[in-house]
Amino acid sequence: MEKSNKKRILYLIEILKKNSNFDKHLSLDEIISLLEHKNIRVDNRKTLYDDFKILNECGINVEYDNGYYLLDCPFNLSEIKIIQDSINSLKNLDTSFKNDINNKLYSFISSDEEKLLEEIKYTNTQKAQKLLPKMEYILEAIKNHKMVSITTKNNQIQDVFPIFIHRANDYYYFYFHYQDSNKIYHYRFDNIKDVLIKDTVDNINIPTKKIISHINESSNSFYTKETTKVNITISGSSPKDSSPDSNTKIVDRLLDDFPGIIINKDKATLFVSINQIFFSKILAYGNEIKISDETIAYQYVEYLKSIQNNYLD
Repeated sequence: MEKSNKKRILYLIEILKKNSNFDKHLSLDEIISLLEHKNIRVDNRKTLYDDFKILNECGINVEYDNGYYLLDCPFNLSEIKIIQDSINSLKNLDTSFKNDINNKLYSFISSDEEKLLEEIKYTNTQKAQKLLPKMEYILEAIKNHKMVSITTKNNQIQDVFPIFIHRANDYYYFYFHYQDSNKIYHYRFDNIKDVLIKDTVDNINIPTKKIISHINESSNSFYTKETTKVNITISGSSPKDSSPDSNTKIVDRLLDDFPGIIINKDKATLFVSINQIFFSKILAYGNEIKISDETIAYQYVEYLKSIQNNYLD
């Protein structure tokens, strides 16, 4: 094989790897154009047909379905994401070594998929296997700007547009908005039972800055530069829910509301700013939790009195 032919085939593999996948196919014209950007000229389309034949004979699977794509990635996006998290969480590996592994993982996926993973990169991992199918669907919906129908653990069904995935306090969250609204909400992955992608296309473009701002607010809404250690007791005596797993539900809510919380059985420790935002969040728990620290509990009671006085005046 001539040197120019070898060079063309190598670039052809690179182009298919970085620009195509099962959902995104390339026409011959697009492939020729991308080769020209590499200073490789193709005068006859039959040349590419022959190249595809050679690649398939060598075990590199080039598929055709209204366009060409490479069907050669041993991992899906979710699996690459979990591997990436696991590697990045290892403190004994230096940054350059982690970057080398990440780049090798990226070699299996297209540029669009790499960009998506870069946007949602995090530094740790959790109970990954149960999340893989759901995460894959959410990623797919984000990539294609599609609506998903999610079924929660308590069998509630919601139709939403997912826009981002983020990890906080060893849990994965996906951020979303409802149809015809640009207000951002978030939900924890392990509270989702099922995900179904729908055909409805998202027609609202939410700027990345707004998404990042919401993530920061949701993670740090009770935190400023000055934080105070607050001890609480989890009573689980909710008048609304006396089921055996009510404490588990309270713990799940606390993990969502207070990233960084340390929980030990029926005790928990928070590091928060003592302000009305914090007290209003505590109020939402009613009798389910109790502030153990006397001074902070007194401030909370004064906060409750101020609300009461507002209605009595």
